[in-house]
Amino acid sequence: MFIVDILIFLFILGLVVMVHELGHFWAAKLTGTRVDEFSIGFPPIIWQKKIGETNYALGAIPLGGYNKIYGMETEDEKSDTDKHSYNTKGPWARAFICFNGVFMNIIFAGLVFYIIMFAYNFKSYMPLIIDDYHFKFGTQENRVLVNGVKAGSPAEKAGIKAHDIILSINGEQVYNGDETSKDVNNNSGKEISVKYLEWATKQEKTASITPEYDKDTNRAIMGVGMTEIAIIDYNKPADKILSGFFHAFNYIDYSLSAMGQMFSLSVKEKSMEPISSSMTGPVGIFAVTKVIVQNGLIEVINLIAILSLALGITNLLPIPAMDGAKLIFIALESINKKIFNKDLQGKIELGGFAVLILLAVLLIVKDFIQFKDIIFK
Repeated sequence: MFIVDILIFLFILGLVVMVHELGHFWAAKLTGTRVDEFSIGFPPIIWQKKIGETNYALGAIPLGGYNKIYGMETEDEKSDTDKHSYNTKGPWARAFICFNGVFMNIIFAGLVFYIIMFAYNFKSYMPLIIDDYHFKFGTQENRVLVNGVKAGSPAEKAGIKAHDIILSINGEQVYNGDETSKDVNNNSGKEISVKYLEWATKQEKTASITPEYDKDTNRAIMGVGMTEIAIIDYNKPADKILSGFFHAFNYIDYSLSAMGQMFSLSVKEKSMEPISSSMTGPVGIFAVTKVIVQNGLIEVINLIAILSLALGITNLLPIPAMDGAKLIFIALESINKKIFNKDLQGKIELGGFAVLILLAVLLIVKDFIQFKDIIFK
C-alpha cells in the first residue's frame, strides 16, 4: 500500500507541476519565444526526446519541473537581438510568460472543481480557521465539524466518526461548538437525538446518544472534538454554471486571508512558529495524500485541484526565483533597465534559490517529525 500511495502522490504532484510548466510553455510559444527544454522533474534526466526546437525530458527527481526559455537566464549580444529570445520581448510579453503558469493552475483547478460540485450536489465543505470569515460566492452556512472522537465515548458507540458534521440536537439546529456543548451538557444522563451528516457518504443520519459526565471538564460530553465548518451552497442557476471557478476564487481568497493572519500572528508574537506550523513540503503533502486516498476517488480529485491552487499561489509570492518575484523585476526593469539588469536579477535569484533549498530541507525535517506516524503507518 505504501508503494501505491507513493505512486499516487507522484502522479498528483507531476500533474499539477506539468499544468504549471505548460502554462509557461504555451505563453512562450504564443509570444514567439523559443523554448529549448521542457522538463517534468529535475536532473538526472531519465528520458528525453527532441521535437522541433524543444527537448522534452523527464527528470529522476520528481519534485518540480522547468522550462529552459531562450534568453531568460542569460544576457548576451545574440540573445539581446534574436527575435525569438525572451530578452527582446516587451514587458507585457515577458509578464505573460511568467504569469501564465499561475494562471493555468487556477484554470485547471476551476475545471477540476466542477467534478467535485457535481459529486456533492453543488455544495462544498470548508473547515474554518478564521473567525467570522464569509466566502464571497455561494450561500454560506456554518456548522459543527467533528474533528476527533474519543475511544469508547458515547459518540463512538453511536457510530459518529471524525469529519462528520453535526446538524441538530433534539430537533434544534446547532451552528457552533459552544451551542452544541451547551445542549449536550443540559441533557446529562438523558438520551438525545443527534442528526449529523456522514462525511464518507454525504448522507444525513440520526443517532441516539446518552451524554456521560466527565470529571476532567466537570460537564456532560458526547466524546467529540469540535470545530466550525462552512457549507457553501452553489445551487442558484448562475452559481451552478460558474461553481468550479467560484469555488476556486473562494479557496484562493480564503488561503490568502489565512496566510495574512499567520504572518500577522507571527509579527504579534515575534515568533516564526505560526508561519512554520502552517507550511508544508513534499513530505507533508505525501502524508496528506496518504490520508485522502483512504477517503475515495472524489477526495483525491479534490486534492488535485487544491494542490494546483496551492502551487499557483505559492509561485505568485514575491520570493526570488518564484514567478511573483520575476513579475516585480519585470516592472522594475521597465522603469530603469540599467539598475535592474539581468545580472542583478541573477544574483538575487541565486540567493533566493539557496534560501528555497534551505527552506525545503527544513520543511522535510519538520514534516518527517510531524507526520511520521502517518507516513510509516
